[in-house]
Amino acid sequence: MTAFGYARWAALATALVNTEPGRRHPDLLTAPADLAALLRAHDEPEPVDPDGTDLRDAREARKAFSEIFDAAPTEAALATKLNALLARSARPRLVTHAGVPLHLHVDAPGSSWGGWLAASGAMGLALLVAEHGADVLGRCAAPDCRDALVRTGGGPARRFCSATCASRVRVAAHRAAARAQGRGGNPAAE
Repeated sequence: MTAFGYARWAALATALVNTEPGRRHPDLLTAPADLAALLRAHDEPEPVDPDGTDLRDAREARKAFSEIFDAAPTEAALATKLNALLARSARPRLVTHAGVPLHLHVDAPGSSWGGWLAASGAMGLALLVAEHGADVLGRCAAPDCRDALVRTGGGPARRFCSATCASRVRVAAHRAAARAQGRGGNPAAE
């Protein structure tokens, strides 16, 4: 069964931001099929059939979410950006669909997929920030990556979006230290 709620909405908003073109990948949201794949990957129940309007609105939501992640962890800037997005997109209400239990929608009735993403993602991120603080949102610390990440759970705060980025940074630091000590930079040869 699909989970409904703010954690899924926040994860989807984060994934939407991470479709932005960057140094490590091109724009991953260029066609309605890309949006459909993103929604399905985050357990959105069928029917999922976005069109050009949905794509345009999703790209606008992506830009707004990106600005929110850029504002974190500065509380005032983060609150201003999230409140502005909530004010223009969120209309909370309980709904039910055939075969789906009663659940919360926060978009305006008749919204596009992009409008739903903007409202749901803004609500999910706002609730995470309210529960965990402004530091819950961040950007990957790898110099060649700007992917968004959500820092929840125990232990030290996540600095990297993935184990791949963490490993790349760790290997680069090891090689730089080895070069500085005159040992070369091939960790396999050590």
